[in-house]
Amino acid sequence: MSRAASLTSALRLALETPSLWALALGAFLIRGGIVLLALPIVVLPTPVGLGNAFGPTLTSVAFGSVPGEVLVAFGALIVGTLLWLLAGGWLAAALEGEAIRTVALDSVLHAAADRPIAPTSGLIAARILAARLIALIPLGLVLAWGSVRLVVVAYRELTSPLDVSTPIVVRVLGGAPEVVFGIVLAWMIGEVVGAVAARRIVLRGDGVVAALRFALVSCARRPVSTLARFWIPTFGLVVVVLVPSALAAGSAGGAVRSVLGEPSGPIRVLFVVVALVMLWMVGLVLVSVVCAWRSAVWTVAGVTREGTFGGSPDRRPGDWRDTSSSGTL
Repeated sequence: MSRAASLTSALRLALETPSLWALALGAFLIRGGIVLLALPIVVLPTPVGLGNAFGPTLTSVAFGSVPGEVLVAFGALIVGTLLWLLAGGWLAAALEGEAIRTVALDSVLHAAADRPIAPTSGLIAARILAARLIALIPLGLVLAWGSVRLVVVAYRELTSPLDVSTPIVVRVLGGAPEVVFGIVLAWMIGEVVGAVAARRIVLRGDGVVAALRFALVSCARRPVSTLARFWIPTFGLVVVVLVPSALAAGSAGGAVRSVLGEPSGPIRVLFVVVALVMLWMVGLVLVSVVCAWRSAVWTVAGVTREGTFGGSPDRRPGDWRDTSSSGTL
């Protein structure tokens, strides 16, 4: 099955299966997508505001005195992160496993499969979570290294900036391009290996180690197909959906703050609030559809890797099956 046919078939399945939208959107939001969707409508604090809020505490820490509230906040942060990684990650893995099963049970794809697909269980979700976390270890290492580099660049830009007209975030990222490249590369590897391993776990019943080994070998053998399956849907998600949705929601959010900050009639306030909600909801629907497509792309590739998509599942000429499948390409 060609790369174009795989992408087209996955898109067809995503558009024809609304239940897949909810499953893919849930996994996307739990894995951090909620932050991307909330950023346009949330007012971020300024560097001056952050300095006023955390300056005294940081000064105390620098002089060796750690306030009790800092220890409590740090402990709460650790506990919250662990809960998000384990409980939230398990729920996202369960949603991903059910999405894989939903796509694989399509009539044409199911005819190409050579074994039944078991329902998603807690054990399968745990295996998917473990595979995903292991695949993201390189990203964690790059983030640990890159954070030190970004702190150094940020300190330099805050103390002796060369260009105050450019936003500090742009200046910091531009001063450490190797960090940006390393994070994107490690994230891509983690997403690709984790996605292929998750399909192997659901479709073939492999363990975590076997699924990861298969994912690494498969991606190394088919680098062009792997890059196409990752970047084409990701480009659609980021450039076609997330960026326009963020710009629209950000403009609507600014209008809401402007209206609420000055004397306005109730009709005008209601109009801008409804416009903000509608734009955000439209963006949410578009994100769910594209996320369903991204998920289906890997599942279609996983099911059809063993044989011909849409062809006969018989292994020898003359084999009898109770299905009506035949060559359709």
